[in-house]
Amino acid sequence: MMEAPIATRSFYLKDGTQEPAVVFRIWRPYQPEGEYPRCAYELVSAQGTDKGEVHGVDALSCIIICLSQAGSKIAGLNESVFGGQLVWEASPEGGRGLGLPTIEDHWPFLEPYREAIQRLRDEESPNR
Repeated sequence: MMEAPIATRSFYLKDGTQEPAVVFRIWRPYQPEGEYPRCAYELVSAQGTDKGEVHGVDALSCIIICLSQAGSKIAGLNESVFGGQLVWEASPEGGRGLGLPTIEDHWPFLEPYREAIQRLRDEESPNR
């Protein structure tokens, strides 16, 4: 991740704190020779820096998967760490995904996610 990110989004707390609670950065996809494209991202917060890299069939799929993975992590942080209080510039009321897709509601992942949830419910069912 030597180049500058291609996009950055800052998330703030609803209480009006001026310092971002979470900063999301995404880098341009790249493709090592003989491998699938990759796209790197990072989430920076008081809890630390979470760096990730995803693979895709092409550069666009890398970006979509990267946004969905980061969106899911931010949604999780919003619920577990920030008590649903994260907002961003275009969404002053906040919300689950905060303007990013998540693996729970985005088309490439929606059906497998639903199937996994159903499997877990079936396994927990006392009627087995």
